[in-house]
Amino acid sequence: MMKLYISLLILIFSFSTYAKTPTFQDYPAQTYTGKNQPLKLTLQSKKYRTLFKQMSQQQPNFAGHYVMETVGCGGGCSFALAYDAKTGQSFVLSDTFADCYSEQKGFTQNDIFFQKDSRLVMAVGSRYGDHAQCETVYYLVEKNQFKEISKQSR
Repeated sequence: MMKLYISLLILIFSFSTYAKTPTFQDYPAQTYTGKNQPLKLTLQSKKYRTLFKQMSQQQPNFAGHYVMETVGCGGGCSFALAYDAKTGQSFVLSDTFADCYSEQKGFTQNDIFFQKDSRLVMAVGSRYGDHAQCETVYYLVEKNQFKEISKQSR
């Protein structure tokens, strides 16, 4: 019985150690060619009404049918906004990403990466105010929200 538990622990840790880093190609998206739907704001997205109105006039640049914009929040910090051209829904990435710095690894500028033909978002930076704690966080957009699927310390 003890061998079984040890084997299961080794298996679990080996999967997490060697887990594949998500790539844009792993999460393809189909391109939407229809007309942009009227903008629908939520309590959270109303704060950025003007930006969302501008975004709702643009062609999708993310995940086939979304318009995505990165927004600076001051002092080396950013987050993302998304508008769904297919449904009109608007939503906000709840995490902000700040620049990172540690003596061992140096400076890392925060950034948010996305592609027109992929549902994956990759964000780099410090999420919780500890500028020495830098990470890469991977999100999928599902049901008009950002869902964290993986993270890696840098």
